[in-house]
Parts: sequence; C-alpha cells; structure tokens
Amino acid sequence: MDTIEKPLGSMTANRPARLPETATARGKVAPAKLAHIVLRTSMERVKPLADWYCKVLEAEATIDTDQFVAVTYDQEHHRIAILGIPGSQPHVDGLWGLHHIAFTYAGLGDLLKTWRRLKGMGIEPGLCINHGPTTSMYFFDPDKNQIELQCDNVPESQFATYFETDEFTSNPIGVKFDPADLERRLAAGEPETKLLKRPAGAPPPISEFPVN
Repeated sequence: MDTIEKPLGSMTANRPARLPETATARGKVAPAKLAHIVLRTSMERVKPLADWYCKVLEAEATIDTDQFVAVTYDQEHHRIAILGIPGSQPHVDGLWGLHHIAFTYAGLGDLLKTWRRLKGMGIEPGLCINHGPTTSMYFFDPDKNQIELQCDNVPESQFATYFETDEFTSNPIGVKFDPADLERRLAAGEPETKLLKRPAGAPPPISEFPVN
C-alpha cells in the first residue's frame, strides 16, 4: 500500500496549546535556569566540534583540553561543552533521543546578521521556518546535532494569547521563509514587527524537514 505523505501541520493536538503558570507561581521548587548542554563525540572530533560552536554562537572557550572543551557566549561559565569519549560511535539518523537545541536572539536583525555571517563561512541552514511564536533557522553541527537559531515573534507576555489564535491552532508548525528576502526587506526599512508576522501558507511536508 502506498504511503500518503501529509504535512506536519495536519497533526491533531490532544488539546489546544497553552502557556501554563510558572512552577514558582504554582508554589513548586524548580530550576532557576537551563545551564548547559554537553555533547559526546570521539576524541579526534572534540576540537572541530568546539570550533563550530565558537563560530556559530560567537562563543569562546573557558576550558580547553584535548578531551573536554567548554564554551560560553555570556556570563555562564559554559553553555555548550564537548566531551571526547574513546570508542564512541557516529550519529545514526532516526534513533530516539535529542532532536535539537535552540538559541534565541534579541531580534530579527541579530538573527539575520548571524545568518549572513555564517553563510559567509559556508554554514547554511537546512530549514528556515516561521513557526508563529518564533522565526527559526535549523542547522547541523559537524556531528549532525541539530541547532535552532531563533528570535521571538511576539513578546513572552503574549505567548499565551497567541497560542489561542486561529493562526496558530490551524497550523502549529509554521510556514517556510527566505532569509535573503527578509534581509532585503529589513534593509529597505520595513519594520521588524511586520516581517515577524507569519505569512499565509501551508506547513511544509515532512520530506522538507532535515533528518537527524
């Protein structure tokens, strides 16, 4: 029997998306922040992988050894760390586990400047999509871990309201965009608020999403 591929946006949610109260507001003890991510790789790939994250995130190393490198781009002592484990095996597509890690920029201008800088180094996104709440670009690091670089389209205080709109409930996945087009329009003076609004359109089919 032939399989009919459906766009991701056709999936039916178990319930409408919502933004719950924070754990603190609910009287719970929860982490104060997400501190860092540690990635495992082979010994010989520690340096190349760390170098990629330094390039992409404009980060610098705080700890630098042959087996372990930790990098940061802010006041945290490390945000990403690379650990070399002898005998570790290469990435295999389709296995259970981490899908991607996301980093948020202050605005669309910063996101597009980063896209242009990375493009100049031959680092290109596999998918650019306006999810509605965020404008997002997805990249693969040298070990094929997927990284999302994004900016918020609506203020955090309005997330709960946006999740209830017809725009989001009818398509919780998003619509693809061309970063070069957004860059050109931003340079021509169009306001970020207009460019961040999700355009009309259908979500891309599953086949257009990068596989990892």
